[in-house]
Amino acid sequence: MLQYATMTSDWIELLPTDETWWQVALLALIGACIGSFLNVVLYRIPHGMGVNHPPRSFCPSCGALIPWYLNIPIVSWLILRGKSACCQRPISLRYPLIESACCLLFGGIAVYFDYEPLLVRLLICLWSAGLLCLLLMDWKFMIVHSRISGICAVCGMLAAILEPTLVSAATLSPLEGLLWSCSGIICGYVLFRVTALVGRLLFGHHNLHFPQPTHWELHQVGNDLDIELTVDNHSLRWSMIFAEQRGTLTLEDASIEQIPGAPCRVQFTATQVIVDNTTYDLEKYDTLCGSCRAVLSRRSTMGSGDAWIAMAIGSLCGWQGVVFSLVIGSYIGLVFALVTRVRRGDPMPFGPALILAAFLWLFAGAQFISWLPSLLG
Repeated sequence: MLQYATMTSDWIELLPTDETWWQVALLALIGACIGSFLNVVLYRIPHGMGVNHPPRSFCPSCGALIPWYLNIPIVSWLILRGKSACCQRPISLRYPLIESACCLLFGGIAVYFDYEPLLVRLLICLWSAGLLCLLLMDWKFMIVHSRISGICAVCGMLAAILEPTLVSAATLSPLEGLLWSCSGIICGYVLFRVTALVGRLLFGHHNLHFPQPTHWELHQVGNDLDIELTVDNHSLRWSMIFAEQRGTLTLEDASIEQIPGAPCRVQFTATQVIVDNTTYDLEKYDTLCGSCRAVLSRRSTMGSGDAWIAMAIGSLCGWQGVVFSLVIGSYIGLVFALVTRVRRGDPMPFGPALILAAFLWLFAGAQFISWLPSLLG
C-alpha cells in the first residue's frame, strides 16, 4: 500500500500547477490546429500539390472549397458526423485521429516538460509534429520529405540553444547546446548513410542464374502502383529495387515477346526498359514477358530518407538518441514485420519504427541512462 501511495504521489507531481494549466491548454489547442495542417500536408505532397496552392482547403471528393467554420479541428468532423457538408460523402476517420493525436502529443509535452519555458516547449512540440508527419507519410507512401526533416532539425537546434540539457546533461552554455545538437545531426546523417552503404554491399545484390532460358513476367501488383518481376518462383518489387536512384535491374540473354528481337541484355529503370540501346516507356505496356538466363539486381537495403529522419532526431536527442533510435527502432521494426508477416523482399518503411524509438528517448531517455549501469551488471 505504501508503494502504491508513493507511485500515486509521483504521478500527481507530474500534473501541472494552476499557473501552468493555461499553457497546457494553449499548446493542446495549437496541437489540434497543427494536426489539421498535417492532414493538408499528408494529402497534398504525395499528390504532387503545393501546401499553399490552392490556398483554401477543399473537399477531396468533389473539390468544393471548405469554409472556415466547417474546418475546425476535431469539432467539425463531430458536428458533421463524419460526412462532407458539400457532397455528403464520408470524411476519413484519419483526419480527426491525426488532429487528436497531435493535440494529445502537444498536451503531453506541455505536462512532461512543465519546468521548461513556454517557448522551449513549443519548439519541442513543433519538432514532434514534424516527426509525426514524417512517420505517417513514410508509413502510407514510403516518402520522406527532406524539407520537413530540415524544419525539425531547425526546431531541435533552437530548443538545444535555449535549453542545452535537452541534448546532453553535461552541457551548460547555449553554444555547447548548439554544438551537441550539430553533432547529433551529423552523427544521425552519417551513421545511417554508412549503415545503408554497408547494407547495400552485403545484402543489396540479388542475382539469379538459370541453366536454360526461363520465363519471366513483369506486371502491376493488384490495384497498387508497384510493379513486380517474377522469374521461376522468385519475385522482385520495383519499390525495393528503385527506392534509390542507384538501383539497377538487368536480364541477361533475355527476350521480350512484346518487343521483337534477338536475345540480348535488357536493362530496366524505374520507368523505362532498354533493349539493344533502344528505350521504351513501361507505362505503354500492361505487362511484359519473355525468357532470360540470368537476373542481376542491386538495391539499397535502407532508403536515404532514413538518414534525413535520423538527422532530425539527432538535432534534439543528440548522438545518444540517434544510437538508441537505431537499436530500439530495429527491434520495433522486427516485431512489426513478425506481427504483419511481411514477406522477404516486400518493402517495409523503417522510418516509423525509428521515430517511435525517438519518442521513447524523448520521454524516457534520462531513465534509460540511469538504468544502463544496472542492466550492464
